[in-house]
Amino acid sequence: MQNPHALPASDWRDVINFTPLFYAMTAMWWIPDGDKYTPAIILAILVFYIASQAWRTRQRATNFAKHIFSSAVTTSALICGTGYLLNGGSISELRTLSALSIFAWLSTTFKLNYWAWLSVIFIAGAGFITVSYYQYFIGGVTRAHLYYNPIPYATGLGTVLVSSLFLAVTSQKLPIALSAWIVTLLLFSATAMTGTRGVVLPAALIICTVTSYYLCRSKKLRKSAIAATISAVFAISAVGLHIFEDRIDHTLAEISLIASGDKTSSIGLRLQFWEAATVMATMEPLTGLGESHKSVYQELAAQGLVDQAAASYAPHHYHNQFLDTLVKRGVPGLLVLLILLILPTALAAKYYRDTPLVLGSIGGMTILYSVASLTDVPFNHPVTINLFVLSSIALLSLKPDPQR
Repeated sequence: MQNPHALPASDWRDVINFTPLFYAMTAMWWIPDGDKYTPAIILAILVFYIASQAWRTRQRATNFAKHIFSSAVTTSALICGTGYLLNGGSISELRTLSALSIFAWLSTTFKLNYWAWLSVIFIAGAGFITVSYYQYFIGGVTRAHLYYNPIPYATGLGTVLVSSLFLAVTSQKLPIALSAWIVTLLLFSATAMTGTRGVVLPAALIICTVTSYYLCRSKKLRKSAIAATISAVFAISAVGLHIFEDRIDHTLAEISLIASGDKTSSIGLRLQFWEAATVMATMEPLTGLGESHKSVYQELAAQGLVDQAAASYAPHHYHNQFLDTLVKRGVPGLLVLLILLILPTALAAKYYRDTPLVLGSIGGMTILYSVASLTDVPFNHPVTINLFVLSSIALLSLKPDPQR
């Protein structure tokens, strides 16, 4: 008897096509400088596509939503490249966006099997959980991060958390739903272990909001099942908040310092960076300052417009994605950023309104990145750029589970 979950040959080809996604979800985080290898993997997929897929995909329907998103990714790469030529910038960011734009256009005919998506989320979740728990409880690392800064690491972790959450609430198969719930809740505790306030808070909000919504609208769940789910969510949330307790206390202490006029704490320095960025953003609104933002920042410090404690920090970015992009790439760069951030949700709302897994996962990811962008720069880090774009492409390519 044929296995109902076995993949036909065409699905296996599509799994191979999505190798960059599987890599960005898993091994990219597990090896040093893993993000540097993503463009090479995408180029390998390009060769594979040309060699064995081109003649087949001509007769396959293309995905109009992905055409639109591919245009946005390409435009973002062009704006980044123009800024790099005019004023300098990050070559790793340009390399990442360029490779992703190639993959985005290749993927317009790709489909992704539901079981492949399910598998990669569970494998990625297991990897993040294992690393985070090991570092925090055994390695004695106060902020789990492995090879990356804790903030982008937490953003990647939170992205997998959101995807796992919507697998949990949309699957009608009990084993999948229970497994996804366990992974989601463990991932939330792992996120707390990173100590990243800008990710933990939106992740907690998304979990509570989505759980409440699906429990309230469900007519099939028994009261005991609802009570057990709520209890589990509150229990694991309590564990996560207990782990996060030091960061909460630290935040309250920093707020007290700011209220007394001391802006040398982490939050205080961010406020000064934001103030400086609002001034610098008006200097070159069309092209941005590019790499010259560093010297301009020091000039503001010399004029007394920036505190010397903040000036000595010499920031590479301004701890706010929107202000940072506005300073470095001007208004065009900010507009492209907003399009890249919001467009996947708009496309999902238009073309996948009846597919809660796609709409919810993309919407949750957009909220997570939007909130994280208020205090960090996830679209400056190759790892988080890869994860956002490739996850969006994968979800817009997702075939529904035929046995859902």
